[in-house]
Amino acid sequence: MNKYADDIEKWIKDKYSDVERAKKIIEPLLSIETEVSISRIVRSALYLSESDYDSLASYTEKAIDDHRNVLWWAEYDNRNVQKRDFNFSFSKQKQS
Repeated sequence: MNKYADDIEKWIKDKYSDVERAKKIIEPLLSIETEVSISRIVRSALYLSESDYDSLASYTEKAIDDHRNVLWWAEYDNRNVQKRDFNFSFSKQKQS
């Protein structure tokens, strides 16, 4: 059984050459205690990192500190308009 939703597994496989390294970086996100979907937080960190391991580590740390920032940066534009909703899979995002 996968720790991550199927779309997250696919995103990691498609965007990162070292799948295990990427998963190891985001693994601490699984232990965040919140009512917010962990998959939403993971998708946000992956989206923001743009396939860069250092960025992924940075966004993972930021999400652990306060996941709301990472959600905001990933889902909203500079006018506070929601462009994405990572409660839904990567494939179900609005096309902008």
